[in-house]
Amino acid sequence: MRNIIVFLLDTARACDVYDNSSLANIRSMASKSVVYENAVAPGSWTAPSHASMFTGKMVSQIPGVSMDFFSNGTYKIDPWMVKTKFIGDGEKTLAGRLGGLGYKTVLMSNNPFVTSFTNLGNGFDKVFDVWMQSNIKYNKSLVDKLSFIINSGPNGKMKLYRTANTMTRLMPRKVFDDLYLSLRISLDRGVAKADGTNMLDRGVNDTVKILKDYLNHEYDYRDHFIFINLIEPHENYPVADDSIVQDKWLYMSGIYRMSNNVLKKFHGGYMSRLKYLDKGVGRMMELLKKAGMLDDSSVILTSDHGQFFGEHNLLYHSLFPYNEEIMVPLVVAEYRNGRQVSNKRKISARVSLKDIGSAISESAAAGKSVGTVQSGDIVVSEHTGISEGWDEALLTMLKNRSNNANAIYEAKMANNVSATAAYYGGMKLMHFSDGRKDELYDVGKDPAEENNIISRNRAAAHSILNRLRKVTSSNE
Repeated sequence: MRNIIVFLLDTARACDVYDNSSLANIRSMASKSVVYENAVAPGSWTAPSHASMFTGKMVSQIPGVSMDFFSNGTYKIDPWMVKTKFIGDGEKTLAGRLGGLGYKTVLMSNNPFVTSFTNLGNGFDKVFDVWMQSNIKYNKSLVDKLSFIINSGPNGKMKLYRTANTMTRLMPRKVFDDLYLSLRISLDRGVAKADGTNMLDRGVNDTVKILKDYLNHEYDYRDHFIFINLIEPHENYPVADDSIVQDKWLYMSGIYRMSNNVLKKFHGGYMSRLKYLDKGVGRMMELLKKAGMLDDSSVILTSDHGQFFGEHNLLYHSLFPYNEEIMVPLVVAEYRNGRQVSNKRKISARVSLKDIGSAISESAAAGKSVGTVQSGDIVVSEHTGISEGWDEALLTMLKNRSNNANAIYEAKMANNVSATAAYYGGMKLMHFSDGRKDELYDVGKDPAEENNIISRNRAAAHSILNRLRKVTSSNE
């Protein structure tokens, strides 16, 4: 047996990791590793992708992450995720399987979606909810003021919404429309100020401290599986301009213009976070080496999804599965006696992170290094709807009274549509569930997916769709 350490760089897209010269530690690791050039996230946001990686199932086969989070979303999801169970209590997970092989399993998570509260921590012997302590350190008093909304639960939120709606009934439409927009912007900025989402550090420094403490006081030299979610690449971003609002739905709805200047600042903040995160990964690798955990280990670096910065007129994630959102880094490194063993290899075959759990558990059972991630001839990524359901009830109340609320409601509805990306050979089919026309791309020649070629390749599209249906039905 051997140690298995996973660094999941939440929201990092492959192009910005592989082509980023500022990531000294990650690039050094990758230079001697197996690098998957075409790794595909199974889902369009955190919970579906993690659930798929941990269970080995397609997103659409996991009810807890493929439900409609927007329709009646107040009762299904909230920003702190303490009410939602993404997988069943008895679901067998990767951590559970490794625990059965004698591994000590540890989860350190900077994402509130990935925790024991949501069942994505199932199977881990020890769960560190790093996000809890990281998200209150910047402005605890403001967090305390906001906590009454969280603690009141869905019924409390609905009561608050109805009261606000009733109290503003007599306002002229234009006044109310401006008030709604102003309050939405204030809430966005207030939450960012409270939990530090616009700061450079999103928890990696706290994770370094927790890992150091664990290795010094709890590490018992058993073989370990340590899964570390690091959320620095996630929005909001440090843009050094307080006038810039980072609520994606203001841009997706057309209320704000998605200008090149704004997009450049968002991407610049994201890249700064990646550079900062790289230093944190380097510090954690040094701690692991000092503790002896790299004497015989596999280290995996990957992500759960990517990010849009204006491509396809989209912003951020939990949107349709174009390449910018679902092409993620996947690096597998081997260590012996504290030093990385050169195993340099680039794999161009397309693989799904859905299958990474099988590669890990099979190698662990055989006492070998993590082997090649295998996928079928068709690789699938699924968007089953948007994750931002926290304001659905409010938008439904206000959409007939506010042009701004209606624009956001319509934008969310337009993107709350199931869409599946199916890769086969050099082609990629985008299949939509709402009747809009499917799209076909030659992603080998057109990785930016700028030229939809379905009109002259309908037979190829039909063939991929049939393969997709077979894969979907075989997983039911």
